[in-house]
Amino acid sequence: MLQLLVKTPCYHKRLIFRSMKVIHMSTTAHKLLFVCTGNTCRSQIAHAMSCRWAQSMALDMAIKSRGIRAKEGAPTNADAILVLTAKGIQWQGTSQQLQLADLAWADDVWVMTQEQLHFAEQLATKLDAARSPRIELQAFKVELLDPLDCGLEAYEQLLQALTILLPRRLEAIL
Repeated sequence: MLQLLVKTPCYHKRLIFRSMKVIHMSTTAHKLLFVCTGNTCRSQIAHAMSCRWAQSMALDMAIKSRGIRAKEGAPTNADAILVLTAKGIQWQGTSQQLQLADLAWADDVWVMTQEQLHFAEQLATKLDAARSPRIELQAFKVELLDPLDCGLEAYEQLLQALTILLPRRLEAIL
């Protein structure tokens, strides 16, 4: 881990320093994996928003998304793209099935539902304990329900929830 001193005011995490802040920089990017069911809605939205957040904070993060029952190569849902575009995020992803190699790659895995949590935890039992990531519900004890076929309003509600939740979660892991 590297430490850099930067001569600027710092208001990060509610701490104010007079003229310098300490930035802790890992020598490798933190690897975050989002998991939902089909990898066309929730995990893609969270993936896109997290990439935007990391970029705006100039952080070195590697982010992926997968689905436990994803149809390989399916495009991001049109309503998901619509709400992301309205937020100023240009995104076009394709779905990918969750694999053991994805869990081995990740430092943290955030899932949307208990079913996905159970699936990821079961798959992770095949990993060496040293390579197993932290696997958690994205919204702690609350499930983020699938907006698929529920109309644009459901996607807007998901986006709003993630707008509040993601920065808090992302700051906590860095």
